[in-house]
Amino acid sequence: MSARASQKHAAGFALVEAIASLVIMGMVSLMIVEGIGAGRRVWERIDTREAAGETLDSAQTMLRDRIEQIYAATIFDRNPPYVDFDGQSQRLVFLANPPQSERPAPLRRYTLGLNTKGQLVLASVSDVAPPGAPPALQVLLQNVRRFDLAYFGTSDQEQLRAWRSQWRQESALPELVRVRLEFEPGDRRWWPDLLIHPQVTIDSACKLNPITSRCKGRL
Repeated sequence: MSARASQKHAAGFALVEAIASLVIMGMVSLMIVEGIGAGRRVWERIDTREAAGETLDSAQTMLRDRIEQIYAATIFDRNPPYVDFDGQSQRLVFLANPPQSERPAPLRRYTLGLNTKGQLVLASVSDVAPPGAPPALQVLLQNVRRFDLAYFGTSDQEQLRAWRSQWRQESALPELVRVRLEFEPGDRRWWPDLLIHPQVTIDSACKLNPITSRCKGRL
């Protein structure tokens, strides 16, 4: 083989090697990019699940803190007097101290319920605010399909400790409040039943009747 032919053969072989190298590098780059994209999608799913978990934890912490801090004020507009607490299966209205970050401040009247948009909302207004004052709204959770409240204790009418769908015009707060909810189909979040024990069950400013153990007046 002549020198010129050898040079042409070497040049052709070098070109093939270069093309092959470029193909291999392209495949490797493609694999790296795909791997990075897959990894990013995995981390995005993890971040989404963690964010959802943090939202649930935040909502449960908020509800536990507010309901534990219920103030059992007594209302005397009928006989016997009853505690200022309106518990129904779909809505709860109660008095409680404001969050620690907002103290010192007057008691606030809270309303917990599910709105028509599937949002679990905690509304509150100062107990000394003028009538018609707009409440502060806090959306605790989105995409809620079903919301249910229940109350455990001994009612004035039925001397039996049991779960009840309502707790209204009772002489004391319930022993436990249960918050149960479900999310829309396809939503992977899971809410375990939240059981909350109010820390104060009677109005400490009340003078108790020693016979009935109920409030008969203010000290």
